[in-house]
Amino acid sequence: MAKAVHLVDVAPEEAVDPVTLEVVRAGLHSIISEMSITLNRTSYSTILREINDYSCVLFDSRGRLLAQAEGIPIFNGSMNFVVDAVIEKFPLAEMEEGDIFLSNDPYTAGGTHKNDINVVMPIFWQGELVMLAANKAHHLDIGGKDPGSWSADARNTYQEGLCLPALRLARRGVMNEELVEVLMANLRTPTLSRGDFSAQIAALKTAELRTHEWLEKNGADALTRTADALLDHGERVVRAAIERIPDGVYKASGFADGDGVSDEPIPIAVTVTVDGSDIHIDYSGSGAQREGSAGNAHWVVTVSMTRQAMMFFTDTALGGNEGSYRPIHISAPPGCVFNPEYPAPVTTGMGNMGTRLIELIFQALADVIPEEVIGGTFGCFSCMTLGGKDPETDGEFVHFECYSGGWGGRHHADGNSATVSLGSGDAYNIPVEVMETTTPILLCEKFALQEGSAGAGRHRGGFGTEIDYRMMGEAELAIALDRETFKPYGLFGGLEGQGSELLVEPGTPSEELYVRASGVKVAEGALVRHRTAGGGGYGPPSERDPALVADDCLNGLITIEDARDLYGVAIDPGTFAPDLDATAALRKAQRGQSGCSPPRSGSERTQ
Repeated sequence: MAKAVHLVDVAPEEAVDPVTLEVVRAGLHSIISEMSITLNRTSYSTILREINDYSCVLFDSRGRLLAQAEGIPIFNGSMNFVVDAVIEKFPLAEMEEGDIFLSNDPYTAGGTHKNDINVVMPIFWQGELVMLAANKAHHLDIGGKDPGSWSADARNTYQEGLCLPALRLARRGVMNEELVEVLMANLRTPTLSRGDFSAQIAALKTAELRTHEWLEKNGADALTRTADALLDHGERVVRAAIERIPDGVYKASGFADGDGVSDEPIPIAVTVTVDGSDIHIDYSGSGAQREGSAGNAHWVVTVSMTRQAMMFFTDTALGGNEGSYRPIHISAPPGCVFNPEYPAPVTTGMGNMGTRLIELIFQALADVIPEEVIGGTFGCFSCMTLGGKDPETDGEFVHFECYSGGWGGRHHADGNSATVSLGSGDAYNIPVEVMETTTPILLCEKFALQEGSAGAGRHRGGFGTEIDYRMMGEAELAIALDRETFKPYGLFGGLEGQGSELLVEPGTPSEELYVRASGVKVAEGALVRHRTAGGGGYGPPSERDPALVADDCLNGLITIEDARDLYGVAIDPGTFAPDLDATAALRKAQRGQSGCSPPRSGSERTQ
């Protein structure tokens, strides 16, 4: 194996023509796309091959994020922390061909949460380091106190699973089998995880192969000359988006529901300062870090989710790289829920608090860019895990799925129904047929939109989902939901959506309600009903087109009574057609009863 004794020399700064810039950008994106395809097609677990809970990225020879796949945005926005931690421990100049590094620790290694395991590999060309390939993938289990390592009520980081600082997994192409053995000994699903690790490494090898092919055709000089220009282009794209926002100071505040240990509301706040093409986002005023995992977003997550929030306002199809993050400045006091200190638990808070963070930014900017924000969403990843004994293999199984729900209404359209959370990017649900095959104790009896869950508005929110599982065996359940108390908010007169909940044996004397819990024993034959919230509405419901209200009635999504009480629309129960004359009279009467109240000022908005 060739050893790197020096890094690729960086070419003098010079103008790069647009054609060359696009050739390099498209070439890098092609490499990343093939990395993603390889990871998906060679992975073992449903969370990778069905949900797509992974992302692939490329860094230049100086450790700068050069290109990223669509993937999971929260992963992409955090990978510079991962590579920085690797480089700090294993300097670039000392890396060798065939080295592979891995990590997952949020506190020392740039991890998002422990299930998300990072692998990094240097790519050499003619004896010189030219790039770093990396990916992050969610593993079904990483140890800890609960199956799936998904514990809303974990009280410290140790209860959340095995901690991996930046480690060398392979040296000069030879795997550290003792490290692999220790790792597998701590996981409940070692066979699946071993396969998923192999898929992650296969993706890195794909990047190496395709990079070599690209360099053979275009030369290393094209890459080194273009790196700075690519990053500068990413910066320009984001600065252009920020410049569309009027200069000013904008604030929003509210509450998250609880931390998994306590249901005491969690104060959250943001101050957004726009100054030309720079944006400063400060989370001062948010509550102190919480005891339970669902109440804390680690700093890596806070930074990544904030970056993602800004990407919603930006066309990053041609500019998603480290340069994109230069105009975004983020701060949070140490020890607060958005910057907790070791050893605070943070696993489920990545979804619960991270999603709230994005919505806070939307709220703060709503009145100055109303056409680019949405109402409140169903909240976090809404993950449910089930663990137990597999009757077919006699080993342990873990079922892990991220669930979809309703997004908020928009300036020009209704909110999306049954869509993954704001932080989930390209993730999907597991098809029922696959889930029943891989988890034989589960039988899905219902999978539908949750009727009546969408917040009413001129453009209503999206509908959440309702899934009924019949347990064909015993299992232990963990759940981390959100938005059961502080429901998805409406904007500009829109109404809030319904909240989330998980019911065991609904409608029976044994019914139990869970929102953030773990270690729940579920008996064979029991029914588990998983419900996600609907999105908040946008604009007054009285301004909704009666024909759209009638369509929702006809489709069974709302009742005729909802149409009358929420929207002021009279529906003929025989034809489901709107009665326009009766509707006009009904809306006039309702306006007289309730009056009109103006929306809040954009500089101060609360959930």
